[in-house]
Amino acid sequence: MNDNRYILVIADNSPEMDIALEYACARSKKTTRKIIIATFIEPLDVLTTQGVTEIMKNEARDEAEKLLQKAANYVKEKTGEIPALALREGETISELKKLIDEEENINVLVLAANSDPKNKDSNSIINSLVSQEITNMRIPVMIVPGNFSKDHIALIT
Repeated sequence: MNDNRYILVIADNSPEMDIALEYACARSKKTTRKIIIATFIEPLDVLTTQGVTEIMKNEARDEAEKLLQKAANYVKEKTGEIPALALREGETISELKKLIDEEENINVLVLAANSDPKNKDSNSIINSLVSQEITNMRIPVMIVPGNFSKDHIALIT
């Protein structure tokens, strides 16, 4: 990358993604850190023909690129800065750790916690990092409550 220090945010299309982006943008403006947005394409686990698999991979990549663009536009609107983008293919936690190890200027990961007790799936990255990987991370993981409003984030950053 370069000499900038980066705040890493994961674009995963969860409801909490917007809260994590909002917090990262607020911190970016106060600390002059840049933002890098990453998204991950999980390996396909289907039994089908190679042609169908290729179509599915292309669709997944298109969706991931749209998600990155949406998040990048949000960051640009909030901070005036164009974020760095990373699209990785592979198991999310493994690729996340590789990205953090490869990009030495990333110095914090911002995630937002699920605020809906009925939705157990959206905290999978947090659960994995906290229960298995946190001692292997070289950077701190900032977990923002998913029920924070934009006003509350502005007050605490």
